[in-house]
Amino acid sequence: METRLFVIASTLALAVGCASFRPVERGDWRRVYTKDAATVKSLDAPQELITREKYEEELANDVRRTWSPAPGWSPPWLLDVDEVGLAVGEVMEFRIDELKPVELQVMGNAADVYWGQRIKRDEWKEGTDVTRRESTLFVQGARKGKLTLRLITDETTKDIPVTVK
Repeated sequence: METRLFVIASTLALAVGCASFRPVERGDWRRVYTKDAATVKSLDAPQELITREKYEEELANDVRRTWSPAPGWSPPWLLDVDEVGLAVGEVMEFRIDELKPVELQVMGNAADVYWGQRIKRDEWKEGTDVTRRESTLFVQGARKGKLTLRLITDETTKDIPVTVK
């Protein structure tokens, strides 16, 4: 009996210890209202993420469920965020500065993580042309629980806890 308990406890400890960070793959994502909420189009209406191909296919079929933020709103920089809390189904958006190489990893499965391609943005700042390189990260609550995002740059590694309620 003690041997069985030892084997079970060892197996569970090994399984828990094997949970590790895995890389987040990039894709080309579009944030849209869910099909049920597409006619409502309020900022609080349910949203989802679809591939660019699916988005363009819907546009070709005259399905318009594009999500647009409030005027003047800009997603926060992920590096400036200490923790994330969201509900099941809720979508949050972040920007990642990619002037230098960056890696994104995740541990857990409480949320779905969608990382966009690196893009170049030209802006004006104090009368000067500024070129930025950044990407977008979407986090959508999938089930109650916890997840950790790990952002790795040349200078720092930051773990950001995510709680889905």
